Amino acid sequence: MARPVTVGLDGSPESLAAAGWAAHEARSRDAPLRLVNAWPGPDQKDLTPGREAAWHYWAERALGSASAELDADHPDMAILTDQIPGRPAPVLLAEAERAQLLVVGSRSIGAVAGFFLGSVGLELAARAMTPVVLVRADTHEGRQGDVVVGVEPGEPGDDILEFAFDAAARRDGVLRAVYASRVPAIRGDAPWVVDVGLSDARKESEHALGEVLAPWRDKFSEVRVFEEIASDSPARQLVGVAAGTALMVVGRGPRQVGFGPRLGPVTQAVAHHAACPVAIVPQR
Repeated sequence: MARPVTVGLDGSPESLAAAGWAAHEARSRDAPLRLVNAWPGPDQKDLTPGREAAWHYWAERALGSASAELDADHPDMAILTDQIPGRPAPVLLAEAERAQLLVVGSRSIGAVAGFFLGSVGLELAARAMTPVVLVRADTHEGRQGDVVVGVEPGEPGDDILEFAFDAAARRDGVLRAVYASRVPAIRGDAPWVVDVGLSDARKESEHALGEVLAPWRDKFSEVRVFEEIASDSPARQLVGVAAGTALMVVGRGPRQVGFGPRLGPVTQAVAHHAACPVAIVPQR
């Protein structure tokens, strides 16, 4: 059996939206869907037998209700459920190692402030060696729309681009590759000096992006690719194009032992503010 698409389910609207999104993803991958609830274990001193029984009962109902609803929508897909004693972050990190993909919910805190990536979501996104997808409560379960990937030609990105091209191939075959960088100051007395400098900088960016994408275009020939060059902050550009996007794909560098969760400024900004599902892919 293929490795599952795993969802951290806690009964919240965000986690239920994540489960709905993950069900469509699992179906496209011909993979089972696994719903996991982490519940307090016996090592927690303040967990009385009564509280433990109540939590166990509540978690069982949440898993059962979600499983029944998803089974009605996807009757031919294998849906697995499990309650695992332990704190959510360690439990889900262990689950991620056995999954194709880990999907969790992310809570909206307003149009201006963006979205709330709590300590569990932050740790999963920063530490999991499996791609992590963050899903908002208002995410539509359908899979229509473009896949957008943030590209930095000077950085390693094979794992990120492979994930993005594969995601586009599973949908309608459209991938928007966005390369954004601030234009360096160009000093000159004449306006044409600035114009020529900007034109040269754009041509260099187009060439660099084209070289990075070329092998993936060959491998995924069915995917239509649109290259987008922007003279802007990468974080601002990616957040700006997120609305209406089926999936935003960004990368995360190798895990750094001893430094705590680290996403990098662009990935963290996208995780907190992009109004679409966000896939954070570790670059090995």
